[in-house]
Amino acid sequence: MFKLEENFRSTRHILDASNAVISFDPSRIEKRLFTRRGEGLPIEVLGFSYATEEAAALIREIGRRAATGVAWHDMAIIYRQNRLSRTLEEALLHARVPYEIIGDVGFYRRTAVKDALALLTLCAWPDERRSDEAFRRMANRLPRGLGARGLGKIEMEASAGGLSLCAAATRTRLPPRCAVALQGFVQILRQIGCREGESLGERLTCLLEATGYLDMLRADDSDEAATQRENLAELIELAQGFRRAEHLLEHAALAGGAPGEKGRDRVQLMTMHRSKGLEFRHVFLPAWEEEIFPGAMSRNPEEERRLAYVALTRAMEQATITFCDYRQGGSSRPSRFIDEIPLENRVSSWNHGRNEPRQSDGRWRQIDQELNALGL
Repeated sequence: MFKLEENFRSTRHILDASNAVISFDPSRIEKRLFTRRGEGLPIEVLGFSYATEEAAALIREIGRRAATGVAWHDMAIIYRQNRLSRTLEEALLHARVPYEIIGDVGFYRRTAVKDALALLTLCAWPDERRSDEAFRRMANRLPRGLGARGLGKIEMEASAGGLSLCAAATRTRLPPRCAVALQGFVQILRQIGCREGESLGERLTCLLEATGYLDMLRADDSDEAATQRENLAELIELAQGFRRAEHLLEHAALAGGAPGEKGRDRVQLMTMHRSKGLEFRHVFLPAWEEEIFPGAMSRNPEEERRLAYVALTRAMEQATITFCDYRQGGSSRPSRFIDEIPLENRVSSWNHGRNEPRQSDGRWRQIDQELNALGL
């Protein structure tokens, strides 16, 4: 047996950290990577209070490194779950940093997110023509017996009466099963739309539950359905920050209408699975928190550890790990994988056992001052 142990990509600090994390995998064949590239920089471990603060700081640091001559395409943000890209995408768009999402589409272009926003559109404007496209998308998303012929009849009724498709659906002569299903669907939309005193996030949750959309995803035990549920959880949290549906929909249209385009000189965003086989000079690894990484519902804990190894070894020169005290409305704690990185291979800005929300690390405030001085 010949062990291929020399690594030509990463520096010693990165490899020592990676070797330490993967050494806890009991099923792994013993192998320790080494490099001739020198010691390099230790792993950065930085903590923040909230995900928005984390994202803003990461993008500012990416901007600082670009200002010192690092090409955009030499930097990558690698995350465990694709729902985590939403906050990062918005921070990148706000800072006008060019980016590309590898092997995926932007948050607002994902199927479940588009479906949920369509339901919200129908709930807000069931009698207006601006909801017609949302009706076409969602009327038979859960099978209600509506085919092309039935939809054509609804279109004709709407055109003749100057009605929205949602309003015309309850007036059109359709097969009994389809008619009953559509009437129930429209009734749910109208009832939830008339409620008062609910937050937008609560209304969106009610829509997804009452229409059976969430039950449809729960009945599917595939990884794709689990990912879609995670995206919906992220969207519901986002909705809590808006008072009215139109404000959220306008925000989604603006953010979704300016996705990262393909091109060489762009910051790369991807999941850990998508990063296998790739390499970048600078790698940023957000959301290293328990329940996210390793995931709370992970079926294979050791696969999570192997992903940590993969993520760290994508970095050629510098790797930065970040975590938050609060994410998705609840408290969180740093990933166990951070503790497994030897102290001599990392520089940390957090302490164990703290009970208060943290403020941004002083290093990031210094970055702000440097960027302001550069006019960025």
